[in-house]
Amino acid sequence: MRFAAKSEKGKRIQNEDYVYIPAGRDDIPLAVVADGMGGHRAGSIASTLAVETLLEELRGSGERWPESRIIPAVRRANEAVYEMSQERPDCRGMGTTMVLALVNAERYVAANIGDSRLYHFDGESLHQITEDHSYVAELVAAGQITQEEALSHPRRNIITRALGTRSKEKADIFHGMWATGQMLMLCSDGLHGVLDERDMARILREEADMQAACEELVQIAIYAGSTDNISVALIRNEEET
Repeated sequence: MRFAAKSEKGKRIQNEDYVYIPAGRDDIPLAVVADGMGGHRAGSIASTLAVETLLEELRGSGERWPESRIIPAVRRANEAVYEMSQERPDCRGMGTTMVLALVNAERYVAANIGDSRLYHFDGESLHQITEDHSYVAELVAAGQITQEEALSHPRRNIITRALGTRSKEKADIFHGMWATGQMLMLCSDGLHGVLDERDMARILREEADMQAACEELVQIAIYAGSTDNISVALIRNEEET
């Protein structure tokens, strides 16, 4: 597997996103993107604490493929953020989205809370795997607005489910198959909120270097008017050399 990532504060004062990809071959084959909320430092604390707690729980299992530990690890991450939000006045109300993907050569397991997304890129097109927990996603599902209208809806930033804002929260789990040469893309709404799937897929088709693709995705989102932090992680299904 090959991994690449980029996180940028964009037009915000501080970057409240947190992105994780493995540092080496011996680490768990996992990527995570979390988009913190709660204002400046609190949002950053929430996303960092959530991902670090998740990783601690998964690594503590001692398993190379800790699929069975994903739900308990997300639950513990939620508890950690919620407990800190209750204990510290400066962290009251903080929370974070989270999307993760655990991969091997044949399949992937994903989980999400909030509106950070996972996409599957088959070499030509992007396909959204996760489902947003947001007000506009509910409107789209009900047929009240289109996907295009959701991009500019005045209430598009309202999240209906977030990690750490309640004592208990439920993550959605997804299972999928993928083939050699295909990619997974995890991103925060700072990216998918301004670029459509055709634009993102074009960059993945045209840019063979994964890190360069991450950089280009972020820069184009900024040029397209994103006012949020922008984070993206890519995973390519191939053997490392």
